[in-house]
Amino acid sequence: EPYMVSFLLDNSLGAWWAARRLTEADLQNASSEEELRRKAAIPGVPLDYLRFVQQEDGTWTPAAGTFDGWPEQLADLKTLDPCCGSGHFLVAAFLMLVPMRMERDGLSAREAVDAVLQENIHGLELDQRCVELAALAMALTAWKYPSAGGYRVLPELNVACSGLSISAKKEEWLALAGDNTNLRLALDELYKQFKDAPVLGSLINQEASLGKGSLFELKWEEVGPLLTSALAGERDIEKTEIGVIASGLAKAAFLLQNKYAWIMTNVPYLVRGKQVESLQKYCEKHHPEAKRDLATVFLDRCLSFCKPYGSVSAVLPQNWLFLSSYKSFREKLLHKDALRMVARIGEGGFDSSAAAGAFTALLIARLGAGAFDTISGEIVKAVCLNLTRNTKNEANISGVD
Repeated sequence: EPYMVSFLLDNSLGAWWAARRLTEADLQNASSEEELRRKAAIPGVPLDYLRFVQQEDGTWTPAAGTFDGWPEQLADLKTLDPCCGSGHFLVAAFLMLVPMRMERDGLSAREAVDAVLQENIHGLELDQRCVELAALAMALTAWKYPSAGGYRVLPELNVACSGLSISAKKEEWLALAGDNTNLRLALDELYKQFKDAPVLGSLINQEASLGKGSLFELKWEEVGPLLTSALAGERDIEKTEIGVIASGLAKAAFLLQNKYAWIMTNVPYLVRGKQVESLQKYCEKHHPEAKRDLATVFLDRCLSFCKPYGSVSAVLPQNWLFLSSYKSFREKLLHKDALRMVARIGEGGFDSSAAAGAFTALLIARLGAGAFDTISGEIVKAVCLNLTRNTKNEANISGVD
């Protein structure tokens, strides 16, 4: 739902922005949150859902923190939606980052659009059809952006399918490499890692599969060009089609192995009893504390995508926050990482009747901080919000607990 996306983005990227745009005097003398939101906002980025809390000395601060672990330059802020669907989070983040980069980096609209597409936005998705929809949504948004040049050739989008299946026999697959030993090695690794891709998708974790201390290291961004070169002039249609899949998997592998400052997503929901056996076994092995629902498994996976002090902004069920069966997962999360904000939506967070009975929460977490925040030197407490929805389909924030 749009209001949930806006809430999460305003209280992560928007909080980072506000902490760098507002002065100490602003934060000390403001009479309300609304005053601070107005001062932090720029055209195109209204920050309607950004929350502030007042500290004991009277100074205001963004409720979810100031995200000091993120890069200071927006050009270095790599973001990922590992379950991007048709691109809602990607488009919303794009529409915030473009005016921010115009304002902070002095770029024209066209320069900012290209820079955000090239440097900031990354997406992965299990379903190839959704990947195509996400790419189209991003392209249409870029073409429609005011003063950005209209319809034109855009930079290559950093969006890939993490669920492509390999139907070719292994010998046919490896034959794509010809006499190139490095390419053959890469294709062999892709074959092993992506054999269960249609089930696992973005759960695939190359670090976990290779193990700590492995000497195996590949530059996945080089595999695509190597394949293109190897298949140049190839007239065998079947071989060319296998090559297209291999190139797509190499791009997905590149995105899967990277680390990001910010993960933003609506995780998939599927309780353990409804998972296929291969998915159950994978979750048991790699995410034992979170295994009872695919949603919490994905939260665990999202944190592993993060750079140190990176953040996750996610929509997920709220039952894991209190059920005893998730106690070990909560302990792991609180000892290793920090909950910065939890907004309880409750039932009816989604308009779809298919989501009836789903009690939803919006969560912002930070990797590597734990109960003691080593950057600020203060004890970190999660800010819990109760959100209900009014008849205009907007979020009504009823208070801070």
